[in-house]
Amino acid sequence: MVRSHGTRAHFEVEPFRVFAEPELTAAPPWVPGVCFNPCCGARFTPAREWQIYCGAACEALVKAELRRWGHRAALPLLVWRMGKYQTKGPVGDRTRAARRYITHLQSAWWAEWQARGQE
Repeated sequence: MVRSHGTRAHFEVEPFRVFAEPELTAAPPWVPGVCFNPCCGARFTPAREWQIYCGAACEALVKAELRRWGHRAALPLLVWRMGKYQTKGPVGDRTRAARRYITHLQSAWWAEWQARGQE
C-alpha cells in the first residue's frame, strides 16, 4: 500500500518472542538447555541465550509443525477478529463458530504435542 506522500504503510508485527519477552523470561514454556521439540527433549548446551532447540533439524521439524497448525488456524482467526464486536445474527454466529474452532484446534494441538512428548 503506497500512500499519497510516497511512503509505504508497514503492517509487520514483531515475533511473539519479541512481543512477550518479559513474560517469556519470567515464565518460559521451555526448559533452558532441553530441546523444545517434544519428540526430542535432548539436553544441550545453548550456543545463544535464546536457543530452545538442540540443533537445526529439531528447529526445522517444529517450524514445519507451526506452519501446519498455523495454516489451519489462519482463516478462523481472521474470521473471529473480523466479527469480534458483532454478537448477533449470522456474523455473530460465524464469529462464535470461529472461536469454537480455534479452541478445538488448540486442544487438539496440545494433546498431540503432549502425546509426542511421551513417546
